[in-house]
Amino acid sequence: MQKRSTYWIIGFMLFALFFGAGNLIFPAYLGIYSGVNLWLAIIGFCLTGVTLPLLGVVAVAYSGKTDVESIAQPASRIYALFFAIALYLSIGPFFAIPRTGAVSYEIGIMPFFGDSQFVHISYGIVFFGLSYLIAVRPSKIADRVGKYLTPALLIFLGILILASFISPAGNLGQAVNASNAVSDSFRDLPFVAGLIQGYSTMDALASLAFAILVIDAAKSHGAETPAAIAQLTLKSGIIAAALLAAIYIFVGRLGATSQSLFSLSNGLFMHHATAVTDGGPVLIQSASHYMGSLGQIVLALAIFLACLTTATGLITACAEYFHKIIPRLSHIAWATIFTLIGVTLYFGGLSEIIKWSLPVLYLLYPLTIVTIILIFLKGFIGDNPIVYKATLAFTAIAGLFDAFNTLSAQTQLFTLPNWLMTFFIKVIPLGSYNMGWISFAAVGLLAGLVLARLIPFRKPKNN
Repeated sequence: MQKRSTYWIIGFMLFALFFGAGNLIFPAYLGIYSGVNLWLAIIGFCLTGVTLPLLGVVAVAYSGKTDVESIAQPASRIYALFFAIALYLSIGPFFAIPRTGAVSYEIGIMPFFGDSQFVHISYGIVFFGLSYLIAVRPSKIADRVGKYLTPALLIFLGILILASFISPAGNLGQAVNASNAVSDSFRDLPFVAGLIQGYSTMDALASLAFAILVIDAAKSHGAETPAAIAQLTLKSGIIAAALLAAIYIFVGRLGATSQSLFSLSNGLFMHHATAVTDGGPVLIQSASHYMGSLGQIVLALAIFLACLTTATGLITACAEYFHKIIPRLSHIAWATIFTLIGVTLYFGGLSEIIKWSLPVLYLLYPLTIVTIILIFLKGFIGDNPIVYKATLAFTAIAGLFDAFNTLSAQTQLFTLPNWLMTFFIKVIPLGSYNMGWISFAAVGLLAGLVLARLIPFRKPKNN
């Protein structure tokens, strides 16, 4: 029988893996625009930003697998490789790594030094240079920063949130649509907007990569059988999920009560004549309002350290994976490549990084969710790859439509045929909410089960 302290130790470890500056900017953004619709929006956000990561970690432990590729391998080796590469590139150099630099720059540097090109470039060189050096020459610095950072950041957040209850900047404000996109429809579709905003944390994707660390920790604390590992992972995961949910709820409320700190122009909240398109300005203004200049300085330092450790960990994890599949390039070479990609995309700015990540997330999140569900259904569907292939293939069809439809709206470089738009948005259930993949996944699962009964499957013999 496990000691209670074991659950808390692993739970806090998992929380620290998930928690970073990116987990603050999205609930803050959701809060300021959802206003009185906060509770519907935050419930949706927690479903995709908390529940899914928890299920992801538990699913991997339940499956007995050890990495992302092996989780997706029942579909096919080629698909598993594609899925793993796409996942690591998304939580790594294409979106999450540059986002760490952009978040820390906009929250910690711009308020004090402005947004000149010189400051932007200089900070990028310093931030990503430090991240790279720690990643290629691991030392106790990162461990020590991580060990003391999370409690320090939580204490600061606690003070900020407590101040917002004692003397709030205002009541829950009006609900405003930040754009015409479903993901920003906080007035018209707050629950759906919250669901999609939860995608942006990328924690459900990261959960498949982080799970092996949790499993190793469970084994080191005496869990030996798959059932014991899964049980320990679940109980520890619930602790991490509860902490994340609490932070999302309170930071969301912080944003929802801070509308008076901004002006509203053409349907957008403004910060120094610039539209609020992410949660950075919300955190900056709140820290300044409740704690003055000292609050801004402490927030800047905490966010910088949180982003630095996150960037370092992501560079290391991605370099290790790609070195594994292409060993001709060393770990250092891959770390160099991913750092250079990250710093290049960092210059696009936080709002652009978030915007361009959305089409990819519309594809990867449904595939991840369905993969997690298939793992839990293994006792019912068995090992027949036909079920996996059919379900994931149908899911990918709807996911690809949502991805290309979003890309079309963002770039205006191409348009999808009207018949295709009508079918996926108006005919398919939930299609107008970018969730048509649910119907497609159900049809794919049913088709796979029927085909599995018609086509005999023989397990390959072990050599």
